[in-house]
Amino acid sequence: MNPLPTINPLAARIQTLAEDAVDGTELFVVDVDVRGRTGSRVVEVYVDSAIGAGLDDIAQTSRRLSFLLDTEDLIKGKYNLQVSSPGANRPLASPCQYPRHVGRSLRIVHTDGAEEVTVVGTLTAVGDDTITLTLKGKASPLELPFTAIQEARVELPW
Repeated sequence: MNPLPTINPLAARIQTLAEDAVDGTELFVVDVDVRGRTGSRVVEVYVDSAIGAGLDDIAQTSRRLSFLLDTEDLIKGKYNLQVSSPGANRPLASPCQYPRHVGRSLRIVHTDGAEEVTVVGTLTAVGDDTITLTLKGKASPLELPFTAIQEARVELPW
C-alpha cells in the first residue's frame, strides 16, 4: 500500500510542502488532492495524528502551508486551500492511521495471490509492515501486509 498516493507532479510538490508544514508536530500528511484548472484550483490536504487532529492543529497547518505555497508561487492564479482531517468516510491511506483504529471494525479489500478479496473484521494489532484482523466466525486471526491492502475503511456502527 502506497502511504501517500499522488498522481501528478503538482500534487507531489504540494505533498512535500505539506510535510514541511507539519514538521515538528505530531501530525502527518494523509493525502493531497488537487482539482480544477489554472486560476480555479482546489487543493485539499488531509492531516492526522495518533490522537486525531484538532482545529488548532489544522488551522496552524493551513497557515504554514499557505505561506509555503505563496512563497514558492507554486500554484498560478487563484486557488482554494482546504486543510482538514480525514473524515470517517475516507479510506485509510497511510499505515500511520491504523493504530488509532485498533478495536474498530474495518472493511478491507486486499490481494490474495491474483485475486481481490473483501473482508470485514476487528483490527486487533498493527505492526511495522502488517495488521491483524479478527474475522467473525474464524478461529485464527488474519494477518495482512500493508502492501496487500488495496483499500481499508472504518465500518461505521450505524
